[in-house]
Amino acid sequence: MSTAATETAILPMAVVYLRVSTREQAERGGEVEGFSIPAQREACVRKAEALGVQVVAQFVDAGESARSANRPQLKAMLDFVTEHRVKYVIVHKVDRLARNRVDDVEINLQITTAGAQLVSCSENIDETPSGMLLHGIMSSIAEFYSQNLGTEAKKGMLQKPRAVAPPAKRRSAT
Repeated sequence: MSTAATETAILPMAVVYLRVSTREQAERGGEVEGFSIPAQREACVRKAEALGVQVVAQFVDAGESARSANRPQLKAMLDFVTEHRVKYVIVHKVDRLARNRVDDVEINLQITTAGAQLVSCSENIDETPSGMLLHGIMSSIAEFYSQNLGTEAKKGMLQKPRAVAPPAKRRSAT
């Protein structure tokens, strides 16, 4: 076996989890995976190289909202991490995994119980107190963003009928 093959065989393992929320994002630009998934993948592979690990599996939820942890590839990734000696789960951002704190805690518990560590390409989260604080803050921001987006969408939906309805005629006070 060559030296390069031997080094590859003994590198610690990592998995990559990629996600976009809507089918439109997944198909944007006529590309098979849109633009976001390949960009996330590229950043995650660079991170794996920087960590000195080999990516042994990629899990992609294209068009799956993170409002729920009930996503097929997320479940498959968690099962894989549980069944194999994976050192790192690499994501582009924490919000790719969850958009609420409860799911974030549960997903991270499954990852750490399996003996792996979550790594973000965009946020400096790690096992230090400041890394865990940052992770909690980013999880809270993701939850806020999701809830706020829902609130704004509802306001827009309520305003839409008013915008298309003809204005009411005013009666003159004579």
